[in-house]
Amino acid sequence: MMKELSMDERVQLLVAPDSERLAYFVEQAKATQLVWSLSNEEGFVMVETDDGDCVMVWPDAEFASQWAIDDWDDCEPVSVSLETFKTEWLPSLTLDNVTVAVFPNIEDEGKISTAEELTALLA
Repeated sequence: MMKELSMDERVQLLVAPDSERLAYFVEQAKATQLVWSLSNEEGFVMVETDDGDCVMVWPDAEFASQWAIDDWDDCEPVSVSLETFKTEWLPSLTLDNVTVAVFPNIEDEGKISTAEELTALLA
């Protein structure tokens, strides 16, 4: 079981550089065997970036739920097992040329990774 983060620790993570949030995401995903995204009745949320479609993932439900506002107020955090993420999501995202925004913060900043990069980090 992972240690619960204090509000200060959560805020520090949100303002940390992308590389630190990416490292934290990988560590949490491996420890909890879960990846979190946002979903509504239409499926998982995708955003458009300069590089094309992008799916967003977070290390826990609370970080993901911070994004469930405005355009996405009908979304809820949904967990995906790390195994499913690695064996189904990442290969599919690779085929569809969809990138992954890892642990975006409330400023819309997140480490944009390819599925191949994430596959290597989560191995």
